[in-house]
Amino acid sequence: MADNSKIKEKIEELRNKDIPIYSISRLDTINGCLAEAYKTYIEKKTGTNNIYAILGSKIHDKLEKIVNNEAREKDLINTLNEELEMLDAMNIQFPKDFKGEDSIRDGWIADMTHFCKTYKSPRNDSNNKLHTEELFLYKTPENNYIQGYIDLYKENKDGTISIFDYKTSSMYSKADLESHANQLITYALAKEQQGYKVKSVAWIFLKYVDVTFEGYKTDKSKTKTLIKKTIERKKLGSELSKYIRRDLLKKGEDEIDIDLFLNKFEKTNYMEDLRYEIRKDYKVLPCVFQYPITDETKQKCVDYIDITIRNWESYDKNNYKEFIPKSMEKYTASGKCVEDTFYCLNLCNHRKTCEYIQEYLDKKELKEAEDEFGDLF
Repeated sequence: MADNSKIKEKIEELRNKDIPIYSISRLDTINGCLAEAYKTYIEKKTGTNNIYAILGSKIHDKLEKIVNNEAREKDLINTLNEELEMLDAMNIQFPKDFKGEDSIRDGWIADMTHFCKTYKSPRNDSNNKLHTEELFLYKTPENNYIQGYIDLYKENKDGTISIFDYKTSSMYSKADLESHANQLITYALAKEQQGYKVKSVAWIFLKYVDVTFEGYKTDKSKTKTLIKKTIERKKLGSELSKYIRRDLLKKGEDEIDIDLFLNKFEKTNYMEDLRYEIRKDYKVLPCVFQYPITDETKQKCVDYIDITIRNWESYDKNNYKEFIPKSMEKYTASGKCVEDTFYCLNLCNHRKTCEYIQEYLDKKELKEAEDEFGDLF
């Protein structure tokens, strides 16, 4: 674990001078929902954390201990199961899917169970210099301050560093990459301000694996080609089985025997359930997704920080009406207006007390009742 004492002293010094210090998560909240930002940062209400944040925090803590040789990989599954039991007891639940079923819960647990049982963590030692949970303080050109913690960074042999951020969420869409990358880029800016040269920044998406192998892309392919795929852990068996089946069929193995052999693998998703002569040809690694660290991406991040803070400080903090809520509707590509309440109902810390959410749900219930009443005539 990093020695954060000097930066903590600097942060305390700034606070004693009433100089505001922000975080990227705070800026994201401001841009996402001003009403939520008002409740959190002006009214100082903590609300109720969401299940993903709680579980993600526990996994992060255990990974930090593993890197620093204070825990072992086999402890991950116990941590996951114990936390799930506790959250069930507290009635803190996963969101339901659109049918009101538990497919979201079941899918997340399947992915993370696979991760906890198969992950091989890097270790901090004399040959592999790793740093975890390091506190940073970054000062922008407009003299705004950002603080936070870096999950993990590695000292490379060429004198540079590589920065990593663990994620227990789904992978980001192309449209969302830039906004989520501000956190990674800020890490890099902070370390550069300290005099480091940053080689790369990346997310480690724990629910996924990167797989590289030589295989037949289609049933009609005559030659193998190098294939690289990022696969959700719960789909590893079903995704790889089609390539393994093609390979074995071309080798002349019986189709029924192949199906029997692959049946278990498709259910468990564990590479150990494959025969060694097959398993050895598949390179399965944690999913590491790099984001470009360039002058352009760094400038966009700096602009995001300074503009967001400038806008936030322009609001009248005594006028709640200025702090408009996140829209609970959105327009599709075809122009249709649809409900967009997943964040508000499942992720917002103030979801149980927000008057805007309750107002939206009341109007929705009233409209449904009116529509049902109208159908009677």
